[in-house]
Amino acid sequence: MIMGDLKDSGFKSYIDESALESIVLNDDQRTKLLSGETIVCEVENVLMFRPLSDKKKSTTGVLTVTTFKLSFACAEEESDWRGFIQHSHLLGLNDICLSSIDTIYQIGEKTKRKLVPGQNVSGKIKELLIVCKNMRSFEFSFKFAPKDSGKILLFAYEYSEPPSSKSISREARLFRTKEDWRLEYNRTKCKNWRISDVNQNFRTSHMLVESLIVPQSLTDSTLTQAVEHFRNRCGPVWVWGTPFGAALVRMAELLPTITDRVQENTLLEHIRRSHPDKKPPYLIDLGKECPSPKDINASYIKLRDLCVPENTRQFKQQDFKFYGLLDNSKWLNYISICLGKAVEAADQLSKQNSTIVLQEGNGTDMNCLISSIIQIILDPHFRTKYGLQSLIQKEWVAMGHQFAYRLGHILDKDVEFCPLFLLFLDCVWQLLQQFPTAFKFSETYLTTLWDSVGISIFDTFLFNCEHDRVVAETGQDKLVLRSVWDWNKQFSERDIAFFCNPLFLDSFTEKLIPQTGTSALTLWTQCYFRWIPDLEIRCGGRPQIDLSVRLIVSEVWELREKLEGRENGKHIKNREEYMKLLNTVNSFYPFSHNAKEMTINNALLINSDALDTQSILNMNND
Repeated sequence: MIMGDLKDSGFKSYIDESALESIVLNDDQRTKLLSGETIVCEVENVLMFRPLSDKKKSTTGVLTVTTFKLSFACAEEESDWRGFIQHSHLLGLNDICLSSIDTIYQIGEKTKRKLVPGQNVSGKIKELLIVCKNMRSFEFSFKFAPKDSGKILLFAYEYSEPPSSKSISREARLFRTKEDWRLEYNRTKCKNWRISDVNQNFRTSHMLVESLIVPQSLTDSTLTQAVEHFRNRCGPVWVWGTPFGAALVRMAELLPTITDRVQENTLLEHIRRSHPDKKPPYLIDLGKECPSPKDINASYIKLRDLCVPENTRQFKQQDFKFYGLLDNSKWLNYISICLGKAVEAADQLSKQNSTIVLQEGNGTDMNCLISSIIQIILDPHFRTKYGLQSLIQKEWVAMGHQFAYRLGHILDKDVEFCPLFLLFLDCVWQLLQQFPTAFKFSETYLTTLWDSVGISIFDTFLFNCEHDRVVAETGQDKLVLRSVWDWNKQFSERDIAFFCNPLFLDSFTEKLIPQTGTSALTLWTQCYFRWIPDLEIRCGGRPQIDLSVRLIVSEVWELREKLEGRENGKHIKNREEYMKLLNTVNSFYPFSHNAKEMTINNALLINSDALDTQSILNMNND
């Protein structure tokens, strides 16, 4: 492109055009490819604008689309940041897994057009705005790139390295086998239920796993006949219980064409008989009492728009009325409803010793969320990393949450996109804030888990049901399944260490009694705001508290080892690292590297009186 073209285009360049010819990347700076990953398209001289810089600050580099990711490589040394941010083995600093992309916009001088799959793109693409499902955004300019280089294709990813089944079994119970369900049933010491093979080879329901726990008095023939009347053929299934006989049961609603409830009442009668006191079950209709997938999606879109401002003007406009916009999104309200419903059910289970039956739609959406939160409230096992990962496998993966549809991996006009799993993680995060000593995992772990949902290498959040997973691994073109719980495939031991909560107490085993009103809830700033550099506090925020606690814990262990005469130097090394980090990390550690990009004086953050009460900047002072 010649200088005359630049002048005629009306585009104002903030970089030296002559410097574009001299940009050369070495092997360490270029996009790294995984085994089996191939390049689809590569474009040089692409500008990546920094967030909220109003296109005045940019980095020039090479934009690459592979069969797995979108990658921007530049001359900035990634190694300069590795000590201060989470470093993935699979994705570089400016890499995006294709399946984690939420929305793509084509940006013109005065226009912004959303691009949809299958849409024909006319004319030259000058700029692209890419918004990810984890609230991160990237804006690229192709002004200096070759003609038509902005028209790129996105493809699926193939990865053939076999996983280690032994390492996965140490990280989570997958609930793919009859033995897994037997172990869970025995762990809870519940009685009067049995494991049925009625769904072997998915002959009863494709949406459920092959091994189902059902009332002991219920025969397979009666169950087979009854499930014909339920959506997705999902009848009542046991998922958790207490030693006193109360159970937690999930089921779908009856088909709309069914006018009588004879079959449903028959199954509920068998559930009543499974209780030692023959108590009728407590039925909760989540379809009527909780937000629908459509409601949650609408709320998420408003939250996303609030957390991904395009420029400083929009940022300031939203900041002026931030809390009003947040309230209008209803996100915290939906969290409040979900927590409240889970507390109601938990009280019935623990105080009244009543069996709970959760019922909704197809049985694979809100059932997953509410059932999971109930178990976290009542069972300390699920407040550990192993326990939570096993819970997700049981309630979300094995019980058929439609991840492929709900997370937008597969588009279907008849199925609503809905980040229900994010709402669940936010509910867990709220509990972590109210009970910081009850959980063995940290906020960083929950945020990383949400990021990993969009990485298509892992099968955990890729399929709609267990049947689809089995077909994928046994079909003609066999897919090698890889679990997201094998964290060593993504991160170093140093990064994984921050998944642990230093405040955790093994002795905290009692039931959680959370405050569920919206006034007791707060926004998950680490997850939603970490990509906005203007909101980051230098050497401040929660990471400073977390690191200080880790430092104290490390010193306690060091003293204990000295007293016991078994020093190994590990805790001394940890203490030195924590001291170093305390002097450098910012409020969104370990997810951002915005120290060089701060545009707001942190002195403003010291005195909240200088800010409007609606301001988002006040939130960082809580």
